[in-house]
Amino acid sequence: MDTILEFKNVSFSYDDDGNKAVSNLSFTIKKGEFVAVLGHNGSGKSTLAKLSNAILIPDEGQVLAMGIDTADETRTLEIRQHIGMVFQNPDNQIVATIVEEDVAFGPENLGVPPEEIRIRVDKALKAVGMYDFRDHEPHKLSGGQKQRVAIAGIIAMQPDCIVLDEATAMLDPNGRKEVIKTIKYLHEEYGITVVFITHYMDEAALADRIIVMNDGEILFDDHPLEVFHHGKELREVGLDVPQATEFAIALNMKRKVLTTEDALEGLIGILEKGSSEG
Repeated sequence: MDTILEFKNVSFSYDDDGNKAVSNLSFTIKKGEFVAVLGHNGSGKSTLAKLSNAILIPDEGQVLAMGIDTADETRTLEIRQHIGMVFQNPDNQIVATIVEEDVAFGPENLGVPPEEIRIRVDKALKAVGMYDFRDHEPHKLSGGQKQRVAIAGIIAMQPDCIVLDEATAMLDPNGRKEVIKTIKYLHEEYGITVVFITHYMDEAALADRIIVMNDGEILFDDHPLEVFHHGKELREVGLDVPQATEFAIALNMKRKVLTTEDALEGLIGILEKGSSEG
């Protein structure tokens, strides 16, 4: 199946006062995509994440996960096998006292045979660079290491898609780098579909596509180069753009810039053009 997630005119409220956390969302995520969902606090991005694997059920509209309606309570476990979720605080996801036992927890609950669990656990820990810590106690690990163990626990369940809900928000810069490197590796080497909820511009810039949320609605849905070119609109909703993009806009570069390397190439082009005209 090419379509992993599909939102059809989805709305959801946490209370009865008429204030919708998300309103009339419609979009599709295809197999193999790396999609960042960007927005300020209260924009609806975490609600979108929880709607993706039936933690929340729409008040209106429909969410299809691998073609399964998330409102079908008889298939919730099946949905969560396909769409794995990694939360903000890794301490809330770690349930065992030894790393490899924690990673085995999900497959055990799915009834996977013990010999297959052993293979999955080792493979998952190697994929996130935590195999050498398999006998360690999780509470003694750093924040970034704990989050990688949490990701390994999801990988061991062999999902088609991983949704990361602000998974780097509570980490220090080194922990953030560890987790981002892991996510990129899983996407590039294993072809896992990634939905990455964040409020960090530099993290969103690594995705193939960015969905920008504001007041429960989609403001932009496009390639990062196109999204970050709307600097004025992004700042109006409390967001920013990568420094390299800001630099290019300030210099009125014709090319769209996302990274420092892009900006440097653009600057060299401007200087060379000025030199030839002089």
